[in-house]
Amino acid sequence: MSPIHLTRIILLSSCLALAACGGGPLGGSASNAGVSLHLARAAHSSGDLVSALQLYADLDDGTAKDPSLLIERADTMLEAAHYDDAVETYSRAVPTSAALAAWLGLVRAHTALGEPDIALKAADQALAMAPKEARVLVNRGVVLDSLERHAEAQDSYRAALLLAPRSVAARNNLGLSLALSGDYKQAIALLAPLARNAAATPKIRENLALAYGLSGDAERAAMVSRVDLDEPNTSANLDFFARVRTSSR
Repeated sequence: MSPIHLTRIILLSSCLALAACGGGPLGGSASNAGVSLHLARAAHSSGDLVSALQLYADLDDGTAKDPSLLIERADTMLEAAHYDDAVETYSRAVPTSAALAAWLGLVRAHTALGEPDIALKAADQALAMAPKEARVLVNRGVVLDSLERHAEAQDSYRAALLLAPRSVAARNNLGLSLALSGDYKQAIALLAPLARNAAATPKIRENLALAYGLSGDAERAAMVSRVDLDEPNTSANLDFFARVRTSSR
């Protein structure tokens, strides 16, 4: 793992908001398509994204009968970093019953492409459709953070927490946003309990290490980083935190 880059951290955070999709075959006969879909999902689950994408492509004749499967295919493209293909596939699902998931997919894809202004427009579309859905508010917050509009992003995460107080995605991204805006004390207060949980992900620990590192607590940053990283990469991250602190003075 290379030293943490702030923009990349924000983009990766959006992965926590991904929703699992499911449904029937995209096209073809029910029996054959069902087998292919099972194989596509199995390949995806095992991390073989190349095979999964090929199987999804074989299922998709351009006249999808189940838009949720378009989203499933596009989510796989996004995971495989085929961002432009993901945009095209999500866009095909926008006029369908899967419109909300499609707009959220476009948020993530355009953010990954470094197009936050377009991503924000997609987030606004999703928000108009579902103003009371926590995942929409979290995704929109990620985009606002990528635009360095941290106060607005934090408002969005807090609104999500009012709807879903136990949302790990909202709390994790709020903690990251607070760290990015210089409020290290609050960031650590939010992220430390998440990182202590048995179900904590490397992403949560990465964000906590960032908060410690930017606050100047290199010892705790190193301790958290070492859970997932070897010593050279831990040292590289500590050097990065120090450079950021020095440049922000």
